[in-house]
Amino acid sequence: MEELDYNHEIFNAQQAEQDKNLAVRFYKQALKDEAKSVEEGRAIFVDTIMVEIRVRGDRNNVVNRPVREDDKHRFRQAYQSYEKHLESGLLEGTPLGEWGAVGPSFVEEMRYLGFYTVEQLAEANDTVVGRVPGLQTFKQKAKVFLEFTKGAAPLERLQADLETEKNAREAAQIQVADLASRLADMEKKLAAATPAKAK
Repeated sequence: MEELDYNHEIFNAQQAEQDKNLAVRFYKQALKDEAKSVEEGRAIFVDTIMVEIRVRGDRNNVVNRPVREDDKHRFRQAYQSYEKHLESGLLEGTPLGEWGAVGPSFVEEMRYLGFYTVEQLAEANDTVVGRVPGLQTFKQKAKVFLEFTKGAAPLERLQADLETEKNAREAAQIQVADLASRLADMEKKLAAATPAKAK
């Protein structure tokens, strides 16, 4: 079978004209990865490139979602601008701001030093840690936190399984009630349609 390549250079002129009414912004947002969070037993966030598509002048007509490949081509200029101003690479892990053991000032200080997640802090180079007073203590706390949450992972998985089972049971009960109601309606209709037998 012949494979056709999609040429992103060829675009719909009418679509391009309509797109002039849109304000498009690409940005990074930490989205919670539910599956990994359950697996690890703690909140795991993944930095995700998002796109905000806003109809100019209409504050209620806004779309915010993870970026798709076609967005990069459709809104090429906005995406190239985003790439030029990208601060750092995408991260995966538990953001320091989500860790209850530290405050906002510590998070900002660590960000300045290049630490964005608890995992990065736990794996920090001892040479770097030795240069920052008190960082060794936080590195140890980060390690303990990660070890503790690994122990909680089976419990998180069990809770997620129980919730799934509960939802399935509730859905089944609704279906049974619906079927019973429909059966009762059918019996009434059948009884009304069946002539009474003469004695």
